[in-house]
Amino acid sequence: MTQPSRGAARDLVPGFPDDLCLGFANTRYYRGSDAPTETLTDLDALFGWCRSATLLSAGGERMLRRAWAEEIAGSLAFRDAVALREMIYRVFFCVAEAKAPAGADLDALNRALRTAPERIGIARSGPGFAWRVTPIEQPSVAALLAPVAWSAANLLTGPRLPRVRHCANQRCLWMFLDDSKSGTRRWCSMSACGNRAKAHRHYVRQKEG
Repeated sequence: MTQPSRGAARDLVPGFPDDLCLGFANTRYYRGSDAPTETLTDLDALFGWCRSATLLSAGGERMLRRAWAEEIAGSLAFRDAVALREMIYRVFFCVAEAKAPAGADLDALNRALRTAPERIGIARSGPGFAWRVTPIEQPSVAALLAPVAWSAANLLTGPRLPRVRHCANQRCLWMFLDDSKSGTRRWCSMSACGNRAKAHRHYVRQKEG
């Protein structure tokens, strides 16, 4: 939820990277392990991620904290955010596995898109441009995470979809876009999972030899 533009007639939402949705999905990682690492632990963590992704201004955060100050409201908002994240992960994991996403997950993404503020144009914002959206009348997860849902839709319908991957380390399963020239990247990073796999293969060869 960005701060209102001049006159408070509309909100401006900054641009976002193609893989924003994958970054959000990766707030839970090492998903194939017995104890996945969860970074989205509460509303504070959600706000922190949104700030780091430039989705949330100081004024927007204050407004949301007031709106979700009651325990029930805050719990429901956090639940909805996690549900959106898990749906996005399932959709793109299926894409990476060359499988069709579940119809229920696509329906959930469409609901998120329908309830997000409508993008009605672009406007100058500092040295660049931002999306101009319809007024946000009530604070909601759909408004806060609208760029995440838009990113997911853009990626699903765009030319980079065949580049969606998950890490070949079955304990890791981190999602990423393969921008390598060959299009054959297998690991979230060579310095992490790639080197571990290389070391394991070396160990097996030594043991068998």
